[in-house]
Amino acid sequence: MADLRVLRVPYSTNVDRVALAAGHKGLQVTWVDVDPDDRRVVREASGQDLVPVLLSDDDVVVDSPRILAWIEARFPTPSLWPSDPGDAALADVFCHRFNEVWKGPPNRLGGLLGPVDFVRDRLSGSEARAVDDDTVRLRRWLDRFEERLDGPDHLGGDAFGICDVTAHPFLRFGVHAPDPADEDPFHRVLHELGSFDAASHPRLAAWVERVDARPRA
Repeated sequence: MADLRVLRVPYSTNVDRVALAAGHKGLQVTWVDVDPDDRRVVREASGQDLVPVLLSDDDVVVDSPRILAWIEARFPTPSLWPSDPGDAALADVFCHRFNEVWKGPPNRLGGLLGPVDFVRDRLSGSEARAVDDDTVRLRRWLDRFEERLDGPDHLGGDAFGICDVTAHPFLRFGVHAPDPADEDPFHRVLHELGSFDAASHPRLAAWVERVDARPRA
């Protein structure tokens, strides 16, 4: 019997977070695939349309950060959060900032470029300036991640943990192109405007491959 049952849609970065966390802990997941254009099963189970949704005998958990915390509480070994309370608090700050700040520019870029099929000439002057500004912000963050990896192998320190689970499904698009069937403009933004490689960001590129090699449920 699987340890977890989770609703998912294809190519979801937030679903990939759960897969990474469950793989780290050696958990088995029953994945329930949902048609992204027909999310009635998600709505019926959770009262909203977003995935992942974790279903257990006594809980329905939505939102990937909450799901990751739920998994950690029930399956604490091996841990995702540092054992030191201060380090755990810093990890929480990193994850909150990634979710609430870092994701802003690529989300806005996808909202502007997706409707015009990434043809900049179809943007208004103010929209084009907004694209330029958010592209600069997105690329500056790459430098911060590169600096964070000057010494430790992972974003939260020497050990793989919650910071890597939170960031990797998104940052990997800077190295790896989306699947040809993946039409999410957000992922295209991350690959085309947030790209990097071993020449520009060697530590970050190596980290992407290191985490890519880890097991996923």
